[in-house]
Formats: sequence, structure tokens, C-alpha cells
Amino acid sequence: MDRWLRRLFSGCCAGQEMKGGSKMAKDPVCGMEVDEERAAGTSEYEGKTYYFCALGCKKAFDENPERYLQEAPGIQHLEHQETYKRR
Repeated sequence: MDRWLRRLFSGCCAGQEMKGGSKMAKDPVCGMEVDEERAAGTSEYEGKTYYFCALGCKKAFDENPERYLQEAPGIQHLEHQETYKRR
């Protein structure tokens, strides 16, 4: 439970890239590499699973998946990075 809580409240950029056999996926909202086994969240869209670094990225994707599949990944990363700095 403690690990889950840390991941939930850690913010999008606090995670570390996992290596050594873990399968990595790109978060479609911020472009960050995410360990599929340790992703903060997942969503299914048109038969494909998407993995997210933070619940905020998952929520943004779920509200408008087409936006993030058409836009270049990483464009939104600067926006939510600024949000965390203001807190």
C-alpha cells in the first residue's frame, strides 16, 4: 500500500526509468517512458492499452484520447510540469 500511495502522490516527473527486462511504454500525454508493470494507470482505447506516468496524464487522456494520439507526445509535459512547480 505504501508504494501505491507514493506513486499516486509523487507527481508526473518524480518517477525513474526502469531498466533490466521491464517493458517500457511511452505515456501518450507527456511522452515519458513508463514501466508497464509500474504504471500509475492504464487505459484501453480502440483495442490498445496505453500506460501513464501519473493519474493526471491518464485523466487527461481519458477525457480526450484523440487529442493526445494526434499531437506529438511531450507537448503537454511542459504544461503539467509547470503546474507542479506552482504548488
